[in-house]
Amino acid sequence: MERSETVATCQRSGNICPKPGFCHVKKAPVPLKAQVSALTSRETKLLEAFMKHKFGFAAFLIPLGIRVIPEIIVGPYPVGWDIIAYYIPNTIDMASGRMNLWGIITSAPTLYAIAVPAYLLTEVNLVLIFKILGPILYGFLGWSIFRFCQRRLHWSGNKAFYAVLFISAYFVTLRISWDAFHMELGLALFLLAESVSQARSSVKPTLARVVLLSLAVLSNQLVGVVVVGSQLATLLSPSIRRNLRLVFLQFPPAAIFLLILYATLQTPLGPGLTVLGPVAGATNLTTNLSFLVYAYVFAFPPLLFGYKLRERSVFAPWMLVCGIGLALSLLPGHVFQDIGYRWVLLLSLPLLILAYEGYSKLRVTLAFTPKNWSGVLRIGVLVALASSAALYAVLPSQSALPFYTTFPQYVPSSMVQSSLPFSDYPNVVNAMLWLDSHLNSDSVLITQQAFYGWARSYLSPDKQVVNSLLAPPASVISETGSYTHVYTVWWVDGTGWFQGSLPVGAKPLVSFGDLAVYEYR
Repeated sequence: MERSETVATCQRSGNICPKPGFCHVKKAPVPLKAQVSALTSRETKLLEAFMKHKFGFAAFLIPLGIRVIPEIIVGPYPVGWDIIAYYIPNTIDMASGRMNLWGIITSAPTLYAIAVPAYLLTEVNLVLIFKILGPILYGFLGWSIFRFCQRRLHWSGNKAFYAVLFISAYFVTLRISWDAFHMELGLALFLLAESVSQARSSVKPTLARVVLLSLAVLSNQLVGVVVVGSQLATLLSPSIRRNLRLVFLQFPPAAIFLLILYATLQTPLGPGLTVLGPVAGATNLTTNLSFLVYAYVFAFPPLLFGYKLRERSVFAPWMLVCGIGLALSLLPGHVFQDIGYRWVLLLSLPLLILAYEGYSKLRVTLAFTPKNWSGVLRIGVLVALASSAALYAVLPSQSALPFYTTFPQYVPSSMVQSSLPFSDYPNVVNAMLWLDSHLNSDSVLITQQAFYGWARSYLSPDKQVVNSLLAPPASVISETGSYTHVYTVWWVDGTGWFQGSLPVGAKPLVSFGDLAVYEYR
């Protein structure tokens, strides 16, 4: 713009510039009201998005909140037997490169694909990492149940959300969240896969489903069996059989499962696995069936009203596989017998979803009775679930409800315990710290499985630890070679778990509460 044109423009606007050569056009400030309006608009959009998905958020956050309660109560210590006894040692071995490829595949690597990078990037104690993972995984499972109920069962958001509350407060699912992280993650991924199964006739949704199913197989071997069963049922669908590409997409999960079986045979545990033996496990089958009744005694009454769910066919392969697994626990050989009770745990989601459907139908029926018992039923179920979940998550094992002590080998009496009672947590840490300062190059520590993860968590990486698994520490003395000093950690006489297994031939050196450090030589 020329100078004369600038002066003319200023004059027309009524603004006489004293120095035309430096005249410029001023921008009007944005009104405060407009700024506030823009901020309010963004907040409104966020609020609208939250309200639109409020049930989904709640389906994640409420189970997370339930599961975080025992983590807060125990403070810096772990919750769950498998967490401290297996998950933490496995993560350390993978992160340090001490576990070979076959061992990684056999260990259900999906969970470790989260834990190992978190450990390497943060370098924090693995106990803390798994304390954070526990509630998050339970929230993820709750959200997966919510999505499954909405997408596959066509339930409203309100009904799907209350189903999540019903299921996540039940003690069997709480028991899974206690230490069965592999199973928990596998079930969540399996439900997400089943949530996209309506669009099986096209390749893209089927590919997403197959990826989720493959991750579920890599999360837990028993969930993998359920996945293979569901895939076989999928192949019976006419829409799949007519499309050759879709048929081939059903095989990757099964191929991964076969790879896991092969990898298992390549590990040191492989030669010891037996599916045959001299004696059938009739007693074992009876115990597992009794556990089935015990686990779902409160779910069976509403289940009678919900078993006619229109979409119940999705549960047929799942429940059939679990039923076969239970029946196989009759066979001799420890493979089928040792995992029999886990099939009962795997039945939790289909049975509890059907039970909630029955509860919903019963409420509708009672709403038309003269006294409208529907409200009474709703309050009764809510109080029963909330109180039982709270007591299970809060009370220590010494004060647990008698109901939770019926099957201690399958269900912990309290969620605030791990491989040790809550009262022994500070003692075992102090014992390990004492050993860390006394173990040297010619010393070794033997630990039973209950203490093994504690040793790996709180001893320096250079300390030598021998795991006796579930056998007494003295059973592996021969493996200590030429070490001058051989130690173990156990309870003092007359206290603790595993009574009758006091270290024979060892002398106590120092005690910490009910625990003591013993020396064999």
